[in-house]
Amino acid sequence: MNFLQSRKRLILIIVLAIFLIAIVGFVYYVSDYYHADNIAINALKSTNAYTVVNTDNSITFTPTANKSTTGVIFYQGGKVQPEAYAVLASKLVQNGYTTIIAKMPLNLAFFGSNKADEIIASHEEIKTWVIGGHSLGGVFASEYAVNHQDKIKGVIYLAAYPSTNASNATFKALSIRGSLDGLAKAGDISKNLDKFPVNTTFITIPGGNHYNFGDYGVQTGDNNSTITREQQQNETVNAILEFLKNI
Repeated sequence: MNFLQSRKRLILIIVLAIFLIAIVGFVYYVSDYYHADNIAINALKSTNAYTVVNTDNSITFTPTANKSTTGVIFYQGGKVQPEAYAVLASKLVQNGYTTIIAKMPLNLAFFGSNKADEIIASHEEIKTWVIGGHSLGGVFASEYAVNHQDKIKGVIYLAAYPSTNASNATFKALSIRGSLDGLAKAGDISKNLDKFPVNTTFITIPGGNHYNFGDYGVQTGDNNSTITREQQQNETVNAILEFLKNI
C-alpha cells in the first residue's frame, strides 16, 4: 500500500470515527430526558368529567359534558416526556376544552412540528383550534401556526417565543412566563418581542420558573420558584381559559 492509499484510508477511518461518536452522543442526548412524575401519571386516568386516550402519537383529553367546539393542541418542551403536561390538560378539559398533547419523536418538537396536522384531521367536531407549547414546544407550535393560519386561531407560548416572525399573523397569542425563569429569560422575550403577533397578551407570573409549567421534577439551569408548582399551573390555566373565551 503506497503513501496516498494509506492517507486516504486514515482519513476514512477518522471520518467514520467522528460519525460514530456523533451518533453515540446524539443517542445519549435524547435518551437522557425529563420523566413525568407521579402527579402527572395520575392525571392520565379518565374520570366522570373526561376521558383520556393515550396512544403512541398523542394523549387526548375529551370532556364528557359541556363540550366546546374549541380545541387545544399542546407541544411538549424539549426532552420532556409529554405525559408531564397531563395536569395542565386535565384542568383545561374540565372546563369543556378537548385538549390533545402531541407526542414528539425523541421528545423534541423539532422532529414533529407538523404533528398538529393529524390531530386536526382526526377531530372534525372541533371547529376552532388553538395551539400551544412549553419552551421548545412553544417555538414549534408557533412555527406551525404561522404556516397554517387558515387552521389556527390562537397560540399559547409557555416560557417560549417565536423563532419565525409572527408579527403579521392573523391569530391571537398569549405569552406566559415565570419571573424567575432561568431558561426563557425576560431578555430573551424582549429580544424577540417584534416577532410575536401584534395581538399578544403578555403575562409574567411572580415567583414562577421554567419547569413548573409541567410535572417532571427539577430542570437543570432553571431557578427555584418561590411559589408552588400547583399555584403556577393554576394561574397559567386561569390565563389560558380567559384567552380561550376570546378566541
